[in-house]
Amino acid sequence: MSRTIDPFTAVPKYFQLASILRQNIEDGEWAPRSPIPSERQLEVLYNISRTTIREAINSLVQQGYLYREHGRGTFVSPQKLQKGWMELTSFSEDLVKRGLVPGQIIRSLQLMQPPQRVLQRLELPAGSLVHRIERVRLADGTPIGLQTSYLSLAPGQEITMQEMEKAGSLYRILSEKFHIIPTEADETLEVTLATPEEAGLLQVATGAPLLLNERVLFSQERTPVEYVKILYRGDRYQYFVHLKRQAIAENPR
Repeated sequence: MSRTIDPFTAVPKYFQLASILRQNIEDGEWAPRSPIPSERQLEVLYNISRTTIREAINSLVQQGYLYREHGRGTFVSPQKLQKGWMELTSFSEDLVKRGLVPGQIIRSLQLMQPPQRVLQRLELPAGSLVHRIERVRLADGTPIGLQTSYLSLAPGQEITMQEMEKAGSLYRILSEKFHIIPTEADETLEVTLATPEEAGLLQVATGAPLLLNERVLFSQERTPVEYVKILYRGDRYQYFVHLKRQAIAENPR
């Protein structure tokens, strides 16, 4: 691929520049979270206008290759973490799509030092504080899941019990209050058995099968924001995944 701008081709200059910058990222020439050259540097390097440069950068931000930090500049996004056809939604959004009324019982909300495993998943140094939110999730008033969230926020940012009770959705608070957009997630699923305490909260028998869902949520800047564990009732919840087989060559060898 050419690494120069051709002024005589029918291909728009912003598209040519976006292709060059994207190739630099895909080739590993710019490390994840590193700043890209400034608009002034790109202007001199490629002899194009600031408007064209901004159009190219906007295109790559929308595609997830770059992200901006106010007052600091534009940076290379880490490698995308979510692939396939799965859609990232909140618990409340899942239930609404199924025609159910979401609800919650907030058991606790506190600022605390989390276990080492949580610090690692959120990429936080030792001694960091996170918000721990423990909830019973309801569907049409029936307990369907136990959710424990560990939330990494900037110093001075906090979520109150009143805000959680009013909003119902943590994703909504992140988006509307902190402008943190839940964008991608790493997720694992496994089967476990209900302990006596879990069984009592979910109104199932001790030892009943539960679906354990662990998720690390990432913001639009590919920064870990939330580590959450959800225990779903096995008799009330299931996961659906659409799989698509890749095309196979006509004459495989």
